[in-house]
Amino acid sequence: MTPLHPALDRLLAPARADRTAGRTRWVSLRPGALDDVHGWLAAELADAEVILVADAHTYEAAGEAVEARLGDAGVTVRRLVLEPRPGDDHLVCEDGVIRALKTVLAAHPTGFPIAVGAGTVNDTVKMAAHELDRDYAVVPTAASMNGYTSLIAAVLVGGVKRTLPARQPVAIFADVDVLAAAPPYLNQAGFGDLLSKPYSDSDWILSHLVRDVPYNSAPAELLDEIFKELLDKARAVGRADQDGIRVLMETILLSGFSMTIAGSSAPASGGEHLVSHYWDMEQLHHGRPLFGLHGTQVGVATRASALLFERLVALEADAIDVDAAVARRADAGWLDDLEALHDTLSADIVAEIRDQLGQKQLHGEALRAELERVRAGWPEMRERLRASLMPAARITQALREAGCVDRASTMGVALDHLVKTLRVCRHIRSRYVALDLMDDLGLLDGWAAEVAHELETT
Repeated sequence: MTPLHPALDRLLAPARADRTAGRTRWVSLRPGALDDVHGWLAAELADAEVILVADAHTYEAAGEAVEARLGDAGVTVRRLVLEPRPGDDHLVCEDGVIRALKTVLAAHPTGFPIAVGAGTVNDTVKMAAHELDRDYAVVPTAASMNGYTSLIAAVLVGGVKRTLPARQPVAIFADVDVLAAAPPYLNQAGFGDLLSKPYSDSDWILSHLVRDVPYNSAPAELLDEIFKELLDKARAVGRADQDGIRVLMETILLSGFSMTIAGSSAPASGGEHLVSHYWDMEQLHHGRPLFGLHGTQVGVATRASALLFERLVALEADAIDVDAAVARRADAGWLDDLEALHDTLSADIVAEIRDQLGQKQLHGEALRAELERVRAGWPEMRERLRASLMPAARITQALREAGCVDRASTMGVALDHLVKTLRVCRHIRSRYVALDLMDDLGLLDGWAAEVAHELETT
């Protein structure tokens, strides 16, 4: 058995010792890991009936092989191949699909679900299993996202992207041969998703400094060493070399655990993820294909976030004009224009946005008090942020070395669309991020235009 990264092995130990439900206790990460599924089942769930859940692509990539191996070993396998909703060209993790899967699983109360796939399939099975209080395992078919070991899932609910509580798979069988054979854009999406780490952590730090949101440095520290190794392996990831893919998958699994440690997505999801979620909400509302995979979009948005943060930490305290900021936000009247600001979204989604934004947006004297505290403490705050950030040029270099998309226009997002998204995407979540401070200071509109132009021309 190929040894696991020491941090992964350490994180698995508690659940392995007490067999905690809904917690990952087994990871097989090696070439040929598909061969380990039956042995684990025989040791952990003897005589289990398996409900194998995949989509058409992931069944071909690994599901058929898993089914054949289990069948040869005498395991009963019920195959369920998920299909997109009528009119959709791809499967989406949304509440309707989860309900349908939950109904199937409920009809087989002793069945053990095994998700064969990546983001959408894993999150769909994760949510259905969680709602039924049932464990599941996953066979990743691509290193395309970092949610495998997280206690959350990204779900489209009523047209709005939400992060919902879920559970970890109890076992993960990540076959490096399967991962390396995935279409390159899938693993490149996982690489792009992970690049947000320094900026999402900085968003979390800023929310702690400005809003006193509890902060835990352990999730970031868990990834510090392997994140640097991943950047060094960018070209190997782009070539789908096994050493690069293995480090990518290790980082993905550790990133998921970082969210589990934090109890939220904060270590791995900040303002850059709001950009991606906003694009998804627009496209799905209009019945159009997504601009790209989540991680592909996040990689591009991370470049923008890095450039915005560079401007923020260059800001001097005496440039913070509290009076002007309060004059712009004297009261909540500007929220009456949200429909115009979010004219590409439905009225129901805008109503949800109004609620989310209302939970964090300050006005008048409350805003004055906050920004005066920020101005007084800004020299220390920005040094704290600088310590967690990474130069935007390094992120651009890594994206290009891995062959990732690095411009919004490559995905079909026009320059003015990118500018608007950077200006308004902060509205969709109640979590405080750097975009909120930039906007309260009256800086975001101008910086968004500058950054979008820089992103597209350099």
